[in-house]
Amino acid sequence: MMSYDDVSKTLVGHIRRVFWILPLFVLAMSATGGNALAALIVEKFEIEGLISPASPKALSEALEKQLQVKVVDLNLKNSSSGWPLLSVEFDSDQLTRGVIEQTIALIEDPAGHTYRVHQGPAVISAPFTDEEKAAMAALGPAPPNVQALTNPIESTGASIARGKKHYDKYCTTCHGIQGDGNGPAAHGITTFPRQLWVWNNADSSADGYLFWFITEGRSDMPPWGVILSENERWDIINYIKTLTKPE
Repeated sequence: MMSYDDVSKTLVGHIRRVFWILPLFVLAMSATGGNALAALIVEKFEIEGLISPASPKALSEALEKQLQVKVVDLNLKNSSSGWPLLSVEFDSDQLTRGVIEQTIALIEDPAGHTYRVHQGPAVISAPFTDEEKAAMAALGPAPPNVQALTNPIESTGASIARGKKHYDKYCTTCHGIQGDGNGPAAHGITTFPRQLWVWNNADSSADGYLFWFITEGRSDMPPWGVILSENERWDIINYIKTLTKPE
């Protein structure tokens, strides 16, 4: 039979345990919005539209703010599929994957581009647009509304070397070293980059279109006219015309 002192010590031990557990319980309640038994799960989303250095942070912060979820990770380079992989922790009793996907599609990055969850395989050999077909030298002159220009920089070895230097610095990330549209950042943007080798040996009828496209940009491609001088853009065009179809 336990003595009075033994009973007292046992009770004191139980009371101490309660005081240790209580703060942990309060923290759990706070972290789960008042539901200590919240059904927290982690889902992964392949993301399109991360086109600038500010895009990952903008997406993560907006998603956490709007849905009260936790972005566990945003893997930009080492996912098995090649697409940036967003890992989100959320209460499955309060949210569904579908709601998160819809919210992602409504978020804009600082440049005004929207994101979306990738739902299928990448289309590497994307078909040419009508505008591109019209601009190709073999199929006719530059499309309407694009000023007809002729490259003022002669396609010399020096110009091509300068163009390659600028191409390697500014273009390969998306368009790839060989101009195949399969650069390391290509899987992270909404519209797959064009295959530039199709302009191999194009004549001057394509110059206006290429200069306009590089200058103004389109879709996820930024307007390089704000960064590259006119001569630098013309040098890049001379280099692009030397690209050949990858084997």
